[in-house]
Amino acid sequence: MSALAWIDFDQTDRDRARRIMDLFGVEDSRDELGLGSIRDALSDLMFPGTSTIQTRLRYMFFVPWLYRMAARSGGRADQARQLEIQLITALLRGGETENVIGSEARDSLKRLPSDVYWAGLLALGIRTHPGSRAEMLAAGDAPGLWSPGLPVAPDDLLDKATFRLTAEEGSFLRDRLAVSARDSLFNELAQAGDRAESDAIWLHPMRATWSPRNISIVDQAERFARVMNGAALLYNLMLAERAAAMQGAEGGHWHDLATDYRARLSAWQAEAPANLASGWSLAGLWSLTSQTIHRVAPQTMAFVTDWSALVQRGQPLADASAARALILRRETRLKGPKARLTNDAALARWGGASGAAVLAYRWPVVQRHLRDLADAV
Repeated sequence: MSALAWIDFDQTDRDRARRIMDLFGVEDSRDELGLGSIRDALSDLMFPGTSTIQTRLRYMFFVPWLYRMAARSGGRADQARQLEIQLITALLRGGETENVIGSEARDSLKRLPSDVYWAGLLALGIRTHPGSRAEMLAAGDAPGLWSPGLPVAPDDLLDKATFRLTAEEGSFLRDRLAVSARDSLFNELAQAGDRAESDAIWLHPMRATWSPRNISIVDQAERFARVMNGAALLYNLMLAERAAAMQGAEGGHWHDLATDYRARLSAWQAEAPANLASGWSLAGLWSLTSQTIHRVAPQTMAFVTDWSALVQRGQPLADASAARALILRRETRLKGPKARLTNDAALARWGGASGAAVLAYRWPVVQRHLRDLADAV
């Protein structure tokens, strides 16, 4: 065959909030080896109240303001939706050209800002009513639904809006973090006015100054991300080799892609993953994940343990039979007959990269949030 199209109907229910589905078109972000529960547990410990589909921090105010408006106007869901659609125009009119939820979809928007931020509002104690959006509207604008001290909406909110936080709003959010996420790295960085100047959270220049708890969590996050990235690269190498074999002739896209993955796997192995794996306390990792709502299945623990043991040996893994067998067993266990490594039709829907990027733990989103806080005036 000469080409493979990007259509993939394999899904996973590991992400309880449907967050990962919004990354469906981002080929390197998908959870092909079933590690999402660990990724999300570490993300929640470091950055509670955040998600991969959040854009800007001021939505933490936009949503409460609009829901209070809707509640005072009858409390109908269609009213709340219309207000959220009006916010799109107000933000664009205010000069915001990026990160505006629904800027392209407008009236046909399916994932509203309230859907994106609803769980985060509760996690940070901004929303004190634990119910759904419909229940919140039905309760009206009664006291006790939102955090005391919530700043009031600007009079011209639906005329012209921006993402810039006021000093009052920034102070309120820092207070919320201090109360609802006191021990988190998110709070520690926010209170320090940190501008998040690093490509990955473990590369942050102030890492050594953080609390022992947060240093430990980031250490686990780095080890998990960097060690398990090798498993993702080997998985993609194996897929590229199968696609090249199906293509037949030497040369061509899939042969080149296999060569590229082999080189990336070699480079990954040269960047000290064996040292990271050898000093890795997996018991510490499982202790951390158990503190969250994310359940890590025994089979997932076993996969991480077995891969880590292979990495510790420091031997080349690209052609190691034990490593390849482990990857094959893992995908087969997760996907059964739909596994790409055994099903030609499933492989034909592969786009060339699946979960090959190093995990980011929502850091790009958190970076924007922290900068919004630091710029509050």
